[in-house]
Amino acid sequence: MSTLLPSSAGATAPRGSRLALHGALLAVAIVATGVLAMVIGSVPLSLDELIEVAAGRGEGMAAILVLELRLPRFVAGLLVGASLGLAGQLMQTVTRNPLASPGITGVVAGASMAVVMAQVGWRVDATWLPAIGMVGGAGAALLTFLLAARSGFSPLMLALAGMAVTALASALVTAFLLFSGAQAQQLYGWLAGGLQGRGWAHVGQILPWALGGLALSLATGRWLNLMQLEDSMARSLGGAVGLLRLGFVTLAVALTAASVAVAGPVAFIGLIAPHLVRLLVGIDQRQALPLVALTGALLVSLSDLLARSLAAPQELPLGLFTALIGGPLFIALIRARTP
Repeated sequence: MSTLLPSSAGATAPRGSRLALHGALLAVAIVATGVLAMVIGSVPLSLDELIEVAAGRGEGMAAILVLELRLPRFVAGLLVGASLGLAGQLMQTVTRNPLASPGITGVVAGASMAVVMAQVGWRVDATWLPAIGMVGGAGAALLTFLLAARSGFSPLMLALAGMAVTALASALVTAFLLFSGAQAQQLYGWLAGGLQGRGWAHVGQILPWALGGLALSLATGRWLNLMQLEDSMARSLGGAVGLLRLGFVTLAVALTAASVAVAGPVAFIGLIAPHLVRLLVGIDQRQALPLVALTGALLVSLSDLLARSLAAPQELPLGLFTALIGGPLFIALIRARTP
């Protein structure tokens, strides 16, 4: 239990120093990625122009590129990555499954289904897609909860119910895409994930979810530590296991739905970020949660920088680069853990 609930100052001091070091390194990497994201693009900027804009003295094209186009997109990517990282950490912890991802509850497939159905069936305006995606994701997660409720939200039943809902939603997505006609290319682009055209309105949409999710996760980190134990042991230590699992999964669903609504389905972030952080600071959730958020933010921002710069002025799907970065990292982790 000492590794889960550290209580002595001597035990926590080295961990606190390690947390600060890793956090500082991740923050520096995020800032460096942000600087590159501001100056690299189809219309490149110099560092001097960026400094002028940052100081409030920039004007004209440079100010528009930074303040209205590139900066809100970068911030939206940070929030999407942090939310997906946190959601993945929560899901892997409460299901005690290292292969669990934010989509295990069906929320990603449900959001995708809702967006595709709305576009094909009613041709709704694009401004409504984030809200439609969030409603679809929440609906799919609710169905998963209903299927798993009779078992007391056991990890196995949550995973099985989520797989069933995901399979059903994915089948409906495929069926609607077959009849999408000229809309197919746009829909396939959305399903690959991306931050193209994201502005301050999208930042405002996901900001309360990301910050609220991080704050609530940190405030309940002690209880999240209990969820790593077998249910019988967690109950003996005072944990209401079923209620806690439902609460943490609901939080993960909200974070995932908000992310999908802004960026579409983005693969691998919620799966790989918790594994990377676990190697750095171990299994104490109070140590891991802030680093998971920073790691997810870095992975998405770096992937988005590559997606919009490698083939400029054409943009490549964000999901392509999260998979290209996350896939090899995950394979390396598997090899490192295989005896």
